[in-house]
Parts: sequence; C-alpha cells; structure tokens
Amino acid sequence: MPSLVVRLARNDRRARIACGLRRRLGRKGRVELYFAFDDPNSAVAVIDLAIRLDDFDITLDLRPVVNRGIPDDPAVEDKRRHAIDDARRLFKRSGLTMVRTEPIRPETTAFLAEWVAATPRGAARSAFCVVALKKLWLEAGPEVDQADYARIWERNFDRPTPVPHLAAVRANEKMMKRRGPYDTPAAWVHGQWFFAHDRLSQIAERLDDLGWRKSS
Repeated sequence: MPSLVVRLARNDRRARIACGLRRRLGRKGRVELYFAFDDPNSAVAVIDLAIRLDDFDITLDLRPVVNRGIPDDPAVEDKRRHAIDDARRLFKRSGLTMVRTEPIRPETTAFLAEWVAATPRGAARSAFCVVALKKLWLEAGPEVDQADYARIWERNFDRPTPVPHLAAVRANEKMMKRRGPYDTPAAWVHGQWFFAHDRLSQIAERLDDLGWRKSS
C-alpha cells in the first residue's frame, strides 16, 4: 500500500507538470472516453459529460468501441441485463427516463461506432453521439433502424454517412486496453482512468485539481 501511494503521487505530479506545459503551449486538456453505443452506462456517461465538461477547457475525445469485456465471459448476458437496471437508476437521478428495457447486441450498433471512428473529433461528432445515444436508450422502440441514424448524421454534418472504418474502431479498442480498462464506459484523464458512469463528479474533480476549469 505505501508503494502504491508513492507511485500514484508520482503519476499525479507528472500529470500536473504535463498539464501546465499544455497550457503554456495553448493546448486544451483532454478526457478520452471509451464507450459503446450498445452499452446503456456509456449513454449515461456521454450525455452527462457532454454537459458537465463545458465548465472546463478540455477536449472530450469520444472513442467508440465494440469489442470489450472479459473474453469468453460466461456472465456477459447477466452483466448486460444488470447494466440496464444500473443505467435506469443513474438516468432517473438526472431526471431522465430510460425507455429501453432489453439489451442491445453489440453488432446491432457497430455501424454507429464505425461512422464515428471514421470522423475527425469536433463538436458535430460529439453532438451526434449524444443525440444517437439519447435516441437509442431514452426515446426509441426496440428496433434499431440504420436509416434513422443516417438521417441524424446528415442533419449534424450536412453530408452522407462516411465509409465505415472498422480499423479505427479496433485501434480504439487496443488503446483502451493499453490504458488499463477492460470495459466501458472508461474515461482516461491525464494518467488516471475511471469507470465513467460511476465517477462523473470525480472526473470533474480531477480536472479541477489539474487546473482545467475555465476562469469566470
């Protein structure tokens, strides 16, 4: 335990120095959020952080994945159903109602991950993710119609959907594993990672500690 405390302190000191250098260079902070469209807790994290992090001088780097979790996990279906109950509770705490009652298969929404991964980061990409996740979990019926999401895409970007980019999704999955998390939603915040849906306020606190809150 003492060695862990020392290691975390060193990592935090390096993060503070790195963040100070980023500010001197005129660069923003960064929150990498690894999420899955078929994961209701990812919807909680993306929708909340898109609003919560407006108070910080940071880039919310949304990185969609499809494959995650423990390989050949025999409890994966139970976990998917538990995630439905967990997300419903978290949404209710925020005054939102989750209408979907059954899990979504990862392959059903993989096209959304491939579209987003094929598109440069920016406000339009983040806005699309928020709208798509709201439709999936807070508004839509049981079926996922790709044409509906294509129309949302065209309204956000004023252009057709991109060529799907599976390699970019796989790159996100590899990076998530390299960072340490094994499942979504996972936030990487300058050297420290969080299961994002359960640690939304702690993510904001870390950004505060690292000096990224916008001056009033």
